[in-house]
Amino acid sequence: MTALTVWRDARRVGRLDTAPSGDVRFTYDADVVAEGRPEFAVGLRCPVRAKPYVGADAAAIFENLLPEGSLREALGQATKHSAGDTVGLLGVVGGECAGALQLWPEDAPPPARVEYDDVSAAALDSAFSVAGGLLRQVTGRASLSGTQPKLVLWRMPPFDGDRPEYRLPRDGAPTTVVVKRATAQFPALLEAEMVGMRLMAAAGVPTATSARCLLAPQCHESVRFDRVVATDGNVRRLHAEDGCQLTGHLSRQKYARQGAPTYQALAAVLNRASANPLDDREQLLRWAVANAAMGNYDAHAKNVSVVYVDANIVRLAPAYDVVVTAVYEGLDREFALYFGGTTLPQALTPASLTTAAREFGVAPAVAREMAEDVVQRVERALPEVLHDVARLGGESGMLERLDGVVRRTCVELGTRLGLGVR
Repeated sequence: MTALTVWRDARRVGRLDTAPSGDVRFTYDADVVAEGRPEFAVGLRCPVRAKPYVGADAAAIFENLLPEGSLREALGQATKHSAGDTVGLLGVVGGECAGALQLWPEDAPPPARVEYDDVSAAALDSAFSVAGGLLRQVTGRASLSGTQPKLVLWRMPPFDGDRPEYRLPRDGAPTTVVVKRATAQFPALLEAEMVGMRLMAAAGVPTATSARCLLAPQCHESVRFDRVVATDGNVRRLHAEDGCQLTGHLSRQKYARQGAPTYQALAAVLNRASANPLDDREQLLRWAVANAAMGNYDAHAKNVSVVYVDANIVRLAPAYDVVVTAVYEGLDREFALYFGGTTLPQALTPASLTTAAREFGVAPAVAREMAEDVVQRVERALPEVLHDVARLGGESGMLERLDGVVRRTCVELGTRLGLGVR
C-alpha cells in the first residue's frame, strides 16, 4: 500500500495513506502533535491532533492538489494509477503543489538540494503537448489543479525585467510563475486573461501580477502568490488553501451545479480564520461583482483561496485565473457560484444585492455602494486596459470582441441591480 510523508514547506508534519475502507487517511507525526503548534497544520479543517483524519476533510485537502478531468485521467494512465487514486498520484507528482504542502514516498524524502533544467522557447512549447506535459509533471514532480494545461517555472526576479531567466523544476524544486497557453477550444486565451486580470485589479481587488511570457510570447504568465523569493533566488513556500479545501469539497464540486460551497460558507471561513475578516469579506464581494461585470463565468470555488502570509496569519489571496469567458461562444452564461441567490445573471434584481449582503456578511448599503463602485471601475478602466494589452502585442480582433462583451455585460449588470451607472 502506498504511503507518503507530508511536509509543510521544510517541515515534515505527517503521513498520508489509504485506510482499509478505501478513504484517504492523514495522520500527524507524534512530534508535531507533541509540539501542538497550529502553523504545522495541513489545513484549517485538519488542525493538529493525534487522531488520524479519515475521509472527507483529508480527501478535500489532498485531492484538490491534483489536476482535474482529462488531465488527471492522462496522468493516471501514464503512471498506471487510477484517476481516483489520490495517494498514488500524489506519490508521483506531489513534490511541488499549490501552497506549502509537499508529498514524498516514505523511502524518498525531499532532495537535499533543488535542481532545475534549462528551458528554451521550443522546449516550453513541447512541454504543453500531452506527452510533454506528463513528462514535465513526473520529472518535475509538480502538480497544479485545474482542467487547462499549465506549467510551473522558476523565474528569477524582478518579474518586470525584460531579460528574464527561466528554469523548469526537477524533482519537486519550488517554482515562482504559472504559464498557460491558448488551446483550440479557447483561442486568444492570452488576451482574455490579461484583460480579465487587469480589470480585476482596476476593480480594487488585489490581483496576482500577470503578463505575456517573455520566453514564449504566445503564453500567459502569472506570478505565484504562494511563493516568496529571496534576493539570492531561494524560494520559500507559503501555505494556501482554495475554496474547496476550506469547505471540505472535492474538486468536482467547484461549481454550484455540483454542490459547490456558497459565498456564505466562504465568508464564514474568513470570519473564523482571517486576520481581518471584514476586509477580506468585502474583497471577496468585490471579486464576485467584478467577475460578473466583466463576464467571467468560470469564477468557481477553486479560484478563491486564502494564503498564510505568515506561519499562522491567514488572508484572502490575490485574485488569479481571471478570464473573460463571455467572449467564447458556446460556453454557458451562468455564474459558477450562487450570487444574490441565483446563478442566472438575467434573474438578478435590485433585491439581489440584499441577498448578497447576507451571503457576504456586509450591510446592504455597503453591498450596493461596493457593487456600484466595482461596475464603474471596470467600465472606466476598460479602454486603458485594452490599450495596455494591445501595446503588449494583443490580437486586435480578440481585443475588439472583448471591448464589446465587457461594455455590454457592465451595462446589463448595472441595470439589473438598479445601480447608478449608465
